[in-house]
Amino acid sequence: MNKLFDSRFIIDGVTEELTPAQMLGRNRPPLDGEPIIDETVDPAILSYDFDEGKISSYLKAVKKTKRELQFPFAAQYARACLAGVLTDAIWSAGHFILPELSVDASWRWREMGIGSMSALYESVRAVSEYADVLDIGFSGVECEDGDPAIAMKVPQAAGRAIPATLNPDPESWIVYVPFDTEEYRLGGSLLAQALGIKGGACPQVDNPDYLMDCYEVVRELVEDRIAISGITVGDGGLMTALDNITYEGVGAQLDLSDLLRAYPGSDVVRLLFGEVPGVIFQIRDDDFDYLDAEFILQDVMYFPLGHPTKTKQIKLTWSQKPAIGSILESLVR
Repeated sequence: MNKLFDSRFIIDGVTEELTPAQMLGRNRPPLDGEPIIDETVDPAILSYDFDEGKISSYLKAVKKTKRELQFPFAAQYARACLAGVLTDAIWSAGHFILPELSVDASWRWREMGIGSMSALYESVRAVSEYADVLDIGFSGVECEDGDPAIAMKVPQAAGRAIPATLNPDPESWIVYVPFDTEEYRLGGSLLAQALGIKGGACPQVDNPDYLMDCYEVVRELVEDRIAISGITVGDGGLMTALDNITYEGVGAQLDLSDLLRAYPGSDVVRLLFGEVPGVIFQIRDDDFDYLDAEFILQDVMYFPLGHPTKTKQIKLTWSQKPAIGSILESLVR
């Protein structure tokens, strides 16, 4: 067991009141000895232009990339991990509500120069504060020696209630729900890592109250079998999730125009590969009015993107101007 979780920390000259273990609900006294002293390292400020014509090649690059945790984005990534593992549980069989879940959380960490220990502490702080708002407890906590990484699971998660791949019904709807109100940014993402881009801005993933609202309505759709298939949007973003929910012989025809208009500060590549937690699910056409009423009642944004097709391709169209119509498209696969 790594001793870091029971150590005292001084970050940016400030003595922190709690150890990482204490922030995660472990009532253990700090270890004797000198505190760990470190300072935060901010991400480099940069801008990068992405090519909308390279969506297919971007996806291939993302699928080949193994996550490397970047210290400037540790807090945001930790919150995204927690949001992601809770969202994965939304597809589970049985009846439950979000506060009935707990999380096993593990960190693998070692000292790697300035900013590494601060990143550890801030990642734990971010997770503990996010979980506190969600009323989620930690059933297991550990920290092992090794290259920095964060992993979480929900022990209560059972087998899936609905499949993770599309039903081929061409009349059904493919619906996207982001579980955070954050702008789509690519700092710290798998796409940025695949392209060798370090720095920039990343999604903060800091609206747990909104996640709870989203979770409640989507979970009800799953339990009532209004949703007939579904998948979590996380690492690799929306495009990676779409690639995973489709398969040979069942693709999708999707229009991203409403999504683009809802996030005018973003572009198609950021919307497709920004790692904002969320879900994609499928409903029958007959249930669309019911779904619309449920989301309006909860004041939650949702985006009906399109329909399954009988080809192996994901066909994307989009336009930011309602009067023009869908003038750009990309074939994926």
